[in-house]
Amino acid sequence: MKVAYFAENLDVCYTLLTRSREYDPFPTDMPKRSSPTPIRGPNKDAEAAEPSRPHAEPLEVELTQGIVAAHAEAPAQDPSGGDFHNAFAVHGDSGDVGIVIGDVAGHGPEQTAQAEHMRALLSDCLSLGMAPAETLAAVNAMIEPDPHFKVFGTVFVGTLEADTGLLTYASGGHEPGLVAAPDAAASGRVDELEASGPPVGAFPAELAQFEQQESTVERGATLLLYTDGVSDARPPHDRKNQLGTARLKSLLARFASLSPRRLVSALLKRVALFCGGRFDDDVAVVAIRRLARLPKKPPAA
Repeated sequence: MKVAYFAENLDVCYTLLTRSREYDPFPTDMPKRSSPTPIRGPNKDAEAAEPSRPHAEPLEVELTQGIVAAHAEAPAQDPSGGDFHNAFAVHGDSGDVGIVIGDVAGHGPEQTAQAEHMRALLSDCLSLGMAPAETLAAVNAMIEPDPHFKVFGTVFVGTLEADTGLLTYASGGHEPGLVAAPDAAASGRVDELEASGPPVGAFPAELAQFEQQESTVERGATLLLYTDGVSDARPPHDRKNQLGTARLKSLLARFASLSPRRLVSALLKRVALFCGGRFDDDVAVVAIRRLARLPKKPPAA
């Protein structure tokens, strides 16, 4: 379905996209939130912040044959936050993967509920075969005029082709995705994925234009997606000094030879050291690896 159809038939499409269905960030045997990963930050609305805890290992799963992902997520205001992510098989048995990561403005139960709602809509659009830019435009057209949806969110969505490594993506004001080359640990090569577009839900459909871009994730390369709780991390003694994209790219290159799970763990531990063990905002990180070699299929019985 195209964006024009959604814009002209919002009631029909809203019913379609909000049909009864469970959405998990990864397959159904994985928990929706990586609750064992106790990254904690100060609650801006509380008088006293909960101390940070030691960082636990992220979760890792094979999304489709040849594509492996690891993820970690934790709210700044326990137990709820506005970050969300999803990675799942699309295009039938192709092995292709749909990717969603986003950050709804604010903290608290209402933001958590609206983040889950936005994640479901975005995921369903990709599942229906819509392109990433169409997906952002369609969801924006649905939620912006909705009086029950009072917030907006930054979003990155994409599809990754298993056979070719073609990554098609669009961004609604989100942090740029990063792609570490297979030899990034030695060469330092990390590409930044740029795309323009406003936050989803911030502007009416006629004012919201989303740019679609393409890149290639080589075999052995790693796609890193994250929310601004990571890139905006600040040390307690120097609040004007953000971690920033350049430092994050250097960390990604440094740990690119590790498995996705160990990469995410090492990266978050380094970021935690930088910010004195406290994150000011919700944190979500997803690392997606296109394996250098496809796993061998078991012999036929």
